[in-house]
Amino acid sequence: MLSLALSVAAPALFCLAQTGQPRDVAHGKELFLRYCSGCHGEDGRGEAKTFRPNVANLSVKELMDQLTDEYLFAAIKNGGGAVGKNAAMPAWKSQLDDREIWDIVSFVRTLAKR
Repeated sequence: MLSLALSVAAPALFCLAQTGQPRDVAHGKELFLRYCSGCHGEDGRGEAKTFRPNVANLSVKELMDQLTDEYLFAAIKNGGGAVGKNAAMPAWKSQLDDREIWDIVSFVRTLAKR
């Protein structure tokens, strides 16, 4: 019942993880801007051009529709190399707990819907 109330009461701020835990999209945005935007850009388009090859454009719906939440979680937690992407993407498991990573995943999902 609580999960239904959260999803109805504040759909812009929270969504439910598959684990049943609420995800805080606003907190995910704050964390994304702090930890991810240096390479992915504030809008996720990857235009920071920090690395070659360039980082993925997280605002492309067709790309994001192919990636599961679990894949995004693993990439953030364990780094790009862990999912076959650019090994220059660091693993954030020492700086972020699982709930924070899920919040980032939820925010990243909003980038392709803009």
